[in-house]
Amino acid sequence: MKQILFLIILLSSVSIAHADDIHKGDSCLAAYDLSGALKYYEAILKRKPTTAVKMKIAECLYRQHNYARCISALDSTAIDSLDHDTMRRLFYSHRKLRHRSKTISWGKEILLRWPMDGEIVADLASEYLALDLPEKAEGLCNKYWMHDEKNLAVNNIMADIYFVQRQYEIAMSSYLLLLQQGDSTYKNIFNLGICFEQMNKPEQARKALDKAIALSDSDIAAPLYHQGAVLNTLKEYPQAMACFRRAMSLLYPNNAILFACHRGLAEGYYAGQDYRHAVDLFLQAEHDDPTSITTPYYTGVCYDMLGQHAKARAAYQRFLKLAEAFEHPGKDLRDMMERAKR
Repeated sequence: MKQILFLIILLSSVSIAHADDIHKGDSCLAAYDLSGALKYYEAILKRKPTTAVKMKIAECLYRQHNYARCISALDSTAIDSLDHDTMRRLFYSHRKLRHRSKTISWGKEILLRWPMDGEIVADLASEYLALDLPEKAEGLCNKYWMHDEKNLAVNNIMADIYFVQRQYEIAMSSYLLLLQQGDSTYKNIFNLGICFEQMNKPEQARKALDKAIALSDSDIAAPLYHQGAVLNTLKEYPQAMACFRRAMSLLYPNNAILFACHRGLAEGYYAGQDYRHAVDLFLQAEHDDPTSITTPYYTGVCYDMLGQHAKARAAYQRFLKLAEAFEHPGKDLRDMMERAKR
């Protein structure tokens, strides 16, 4: 009898401790203390590994953007035991990690149980579109649209589907509907302008592209060169030329990045004693950054190793002109200058 009573007391205390930790974990979660909540939930999991606790752990990890651990927290958990929010977290975790097949799989599972989840419909359709499967994306959205034609997320992806399929008239109507519904993003206005351009409606294309250029602060090349083409059609050549020039200025590569790439490649070939490839890349790097002091020196070394001594001397002269501008050159630079003068 005493043993039974002891067991009842023990089980009761365990149950109270479990409920207390759940309450503390939930309180932390409500206060956005995700690490604190995880501490309590993980302690509970060791004592009593239930799906409910696993879902709470997955929520904390998801909200910490720890997508890989969010997924692994629910490994081997039966799908039919997961709630809607948890399944959505798994869908978006896989999407963030670019696990495309898993993302699609979870999207399908969610829509089997909750077919009116418009956000999942739109994002799953977007995955299909990224895989160049516009017919699947269109079928999915049309099925939803039969029940709800006001969901902006679904209407948005539907417009993009028609645009990708070059169904410009339907895409135009879809983008106009989105604008009426208040979804006046840069992407929608720019794509609307392209639709008008492709439909040979230059005046309407011009208006839409003007808005797209304004929304992008003239810092995106695409609407500018499309506007240039439209203005050429309207025979407004000076304005068209201005658009093309601005677009070209945005498309020119960043010389600092090019220098780093060309110089890095040159050093790799140089280290492998492939001086023929190295010299071409050192010359490219000189062009990218004419102020780089040591680049012409290594150009000269490569030419020397290739037996092209006249070109080597010219490169060394470029190096010395830059190096001698330094009032207090360091030892390494002084040594390079001595070698270049020999």
